[in-house]
Amino acid sequence: MKPYLIASAIALLGTTAAHASTLWLNNAGSGADIVNGIDTVTGAITQTYAVSNGNGRGVVTVGNVIYSTQTGDGNLYKTDKTTGLSLGTINTGLASLATIAYDGKNFWFGDYSGSNNAYHYDLGSNSIDKTITLSQCTGYCDGLEYFVRGGTGLLISNRYDGGGGGANTYDVYDLNGNLVQAAFITGHDASGNTGIAFDGTNFYVDNVRSSTADVFSGTTGVYLSTLTFATGTLGEDLSFDYKAVLQTPEPAALALFGLGIAGLAAARRRK
Repeated sequence: MKPYLIASAIALLGTTAAHASTLWLNNAGSGADIVNGIDTVTGAITQTYAVSNGNGRGVVTVGNVIYSTQTGDGNLYKTDKTTGLSLGTINTGLASLATIAYDGKNFWFGDYSGSNNAYHYDLGSNSIDKTITLSQCTGYCDGLEYFVRGGTGLLISNRYDGGGGGANTYDVYDLNGNLVQAAFITGHDASGNTGIAFDGTNFYVDNVRSSTADVFSGTTGVYLSTLTFATGTLGEDLSFDYKAVLQTPEPAALALFGLGIAGLAAARRRK
C-alpha cells in the first residue's frame, strides 16, 4: 500500500472545519427560505443565503455544505456554504420536514405533518431506515438535535411548535426513542422557543419572536446567557458545524474515503 495513499485517507478523516464560531440559523418566513451565518461573539450576521423557496424549518451544516428543509416538502436542500450556490436536493420521501440533525454519518428528521415521530435517514441506501416516537412531543415539534454525552449518541427535542409562543420544554431521548431525561431544558424566553443546536459544550435555543438565542449548559441544562442578533431575524432551526463538533468528515468526504479504502484493498489483492 502506497504511503501517500494512507496519508490522504488520514487527512480526510482528520480535516476540521473553519466555521466553529458561526451559528447557522434558518430565518423562516414567506418567500425565499433564508439561512444566516451568525457570529456567536457579536451576534452579527456574516452570511445570508437564499437556500430554497418556501417556509423554512431545518438547518444542518457539515463542512462546506448547508442542508435545509421547508414545510410541506420532503426535500433536503443542499447549498454551498462558501458561494451560496445550490448543490441539489435529496428526496426523503417524507411529506413535511421539520428541524434536522446529523449523527456523523446520517440524518435525523423531525416530522412536520402532525405526528410525534423522528426519522433516521440512511445516506447509503437513500431511505428512512428507522422511525422512532418521541413520547413528550405533541406534534409539529420544531426543535431536534443530535449530541453525544459520555460517549453515547442522544437526541433532544422540544414538545410542540415553538412558533405558538410559551416557554417550550426540551427532553432527551436515546436513539430508539426511549425517554432518558424529561424537561432537561425549559425555554428562557416565553415568546416561543424552536430550534436547538449543540456546540460540543452547550446548547443554543432559538427564540423565534425575539431575534435571540439562549445558551444553556450542556451538563445541567440551566440558562447561561443570551445571544442577540439583528432585529427581525425570525429563527427556526439552528446548527453549528457538525464536522467540528463531532470531529467527523462531511458525507461526501466519508463516501470518498470508503471508496478509497475499497480501491486500495482491491489493488492489494491483485498483486
